[in-house]
Amino acid sequence: MSLDFTATRIQDLAIHRVGNSLREEGYFLSKQLADVRDNQAQDLLLQFFTNPFSKPEFFQFTHPTDVANNDLYRVAERAFQRKTDFLELSADVAKLLYSKSSHPKVNGGELYVVHFMDMVHEDESIQALGIFKSENKTPFMKVLHKADMYDYEFDEGINLHAIDKACIIMNTAAEDGYRICIHDRQGKGEEALYWKDDFLGLKPCADNYNKTRQFMSLCKDYIKDRLPQEFEVEKTDQIELLNKSVAFFKANEQFEYESFTREVIKEPHIMKAFGKYKDEFEERNELQIGERFEISESAVKSQARVFKSVLKLDRNFHVYVHGNREFIEKGYDEERGMNFYKIYFKEES
Repeated sequence: MSLDFTATRIQDLAIHRVGNSLREEGYFLSKQLADVRDNQAQDLLLQFFTNPFSKPEFFQFTHPTDVANNDLYRVAERAFQRKTDFLELSADVAKLLYSKSSHPKVNGGELYVVHFMDMVHEDESIQALGIFKSENKTPFMKVLHKADMYDYEFDEGINLHAIDKACIIMNTAAEDGYRICIHDRQGKGEEALYWKDDFLGLKPCADNYNKTRQFMSLCKDYIKDRLPQEFEVEKTDQIELLNKSVAFFKANEQFEYESFTREVIKEPHIMKAFGKYKDEFEERNELQIGERFEISESAVKSQARVFKSVLKLDRNFHVYVHGNREFIEKGYDEERGMNFYKIYFKEES
C-alpha cells in the first residue's frame, strides 16, 4: 500500500499546546483555526506533516470490546462525517492526548490537528485527519540586514524535517478501524507506547506487509530465544536457521506455512514446537497471520537487517556467517581449556 501527497491540500489546521498531565502542566487551546490560504504555507506545512511517510506502515484502530469504543475512532468518524465544528473537534483531540500524557518522560509540545483533502491511497482520492506533535525546538540564527551592516540574532524553532509524532487517519476501511499510518521519533521504550497504544489504540493491519514482517519477527524470536531453551542446539545451527529463513522469503513470492516449515525447519519435533510458538505469538499480539499470504518485498528488506548472523566469541572475535553450516566445526582444546571453531574456505578476499 502507498500514499501519494502530490495533489493533497490542507483544508483546516488547528494548533494547540499539550503538556504532561502527571506534572499538571495543563493545555492551551486556540480559539481560532490557523490561516492556511497562502500557497507557500501550504507547501511548507505539507512537507512538515508528510515527510515521515515515504515508506508508510499501516495500522487500524482497535479496542478490547468494539472498535467503535475507541476514542480516536469516534473522533475520526465525526471529522469525516462533518458532524462537529473542526476547532471543537481538535480541542477534543487535545484533551484526550493530555489525559494520556501521564508518563514522567512524556514532553509537552505543540499539537497540530489537520484536515487533509485529495490524499491518494491505493489510487483513490480521499480525505484524511492528521494528528501531529512537536516536542523539541532547534536553535537557529537569523541574519539581519540593517542600514549600514548585517547583524544576527538567535532564536528557537521547529525543524520542518523532524516532527516528533505523527498520525494520518485515512477515510477508508472504516468498518475495519480505518487505515492509519504513524511515526514516532521516540522509537521504543515505555514513554513511546503512549502515542501508539494509549492515545491512538492501534494494531497492525492484516495486510501482506504486516503478515510478512510479523512472521519474520516471530521466526527470529523463536530461533534466537525459544529454540535453545527447548532443544540442545549449537549457535551455528541457530545462525543457519536464521539464514535459511531470510533466504526462503527472498526466494518466494507466496508464503505457505507448510512449505516454510518443511524447507527451513525440517525436524518434525522442532516443527511442532514452532507451530505452538506461532499460536502463542498470534494470541499474545492479538493478530492472525494465517497459513498463506503474498510476501512483501519491502517488508523482507526491512526485516532482513535484524537477522544478525554473528558468532560473538568472548571479546576477541565476531564471525559473520552467511554460508554453509558444514564449513564450520566446533571443538574443545583440553590443553588450553577453551572452545574453538574451525572454518573451511577456498580463498581469502
